[in-house]
Amino acid sequence: MAGTISYKFFRHPPFSRFSLPPQNAAFVGNQEKPRKYARMGVPEYFRYDPEGELEPALAGFELGTGGYEPLPEETLAEGVVGVRSKALGLCLCIEPSGPALLDGSLRWYDPATGGFLPTRHELADDNHRLVDDKRRAEARAKASEARVAELEALVEKMRRG
Repeated sequence: MAGTISYKFFRHPPFSRFSLPPQNAAFVGNQEKPRKYARMGVPEYFRYDPEGELEPALAGFELGTGGYEPLPEETLAEGVVGVRSKALGLCLCIEPSGPALLDGSLRWYDPATGGFLPTRHELADDNHRLVDDKRRAEARAKASEARVAELEALVEKMRRG
């Protein structure tokens, strides 16, 4: 395609490919890209249309002998619907809106743990919480060490006197 920039960072085809369709999504997302991915040997690819022009908005496909075949949708926890990546062992799904999430956020769900993988924002919040906890623990340890030193000095003073 004229004007398209493409980067190749691999010697072997990636095990999964994710695609966000541009304008004229019905044509580009459903016809051109899958043929290109098949020529590259990409075993599975996922398509997400946040604009809702394609049905379903999230779909997964697996490369077979005759081209790509749709991967089945799975109902996950709390009625969330997703598509399982065989290569990753995870399900990609559109999570309903929730705290700190926009409507229709893409999330990875791990069937082995029964939960969503944390987002980068959740990981950052966890990291900040851990740093704060560490600072508080260090401050308590320092205060405890000072109190122990104070009590040891008091005991020594009482022994002498």
